Amino acid sequence: MDLELEGEFQGGLLLFYSRRLYCGMGHDGSRMTTYSTGQTTYQREPAPVVRRIHLRIINDGNIATMYYSADGDRWQRHGARMEVSGYNHNTADEFLSLRPALFAIGPGTVRFRQFRYRAIA
Repeated sequence: MDLELEGEFQGGLLLFYSRRLYCGMGHDGSRMTTYSTGQTTYQREPAPVVRRIHLRIINDGNIATMYYSADGDRWQRHGARMEVSGYNHNTADEFLSLRPALFAIGPGTVRFRQFRYRAIA
């Protein structure tokens, strides 16, 4: 997924179970914010200072691995990987499923482009 920021804004990509349980990453143009178990983490990620960034999350065997790229060609693996097998009804009730989500926070505009969702073969 490609996101472009205008103003003081954060946009990002999550694996979302509920408002209380999600994981992923967001970018505000100068720094990356990491989310795990529905909270902001203290994981520092040295992200590029750009207004347009590409984000990717791969959930393979309930291990969510995140990637980001300034140009869409050279991908950097995020330092945090998350085990998400507990993101289910037995842990958080509600009979939901873990699904991809886009988010935007703050005053400004974010444009999401080229969002693709594919099943792993």
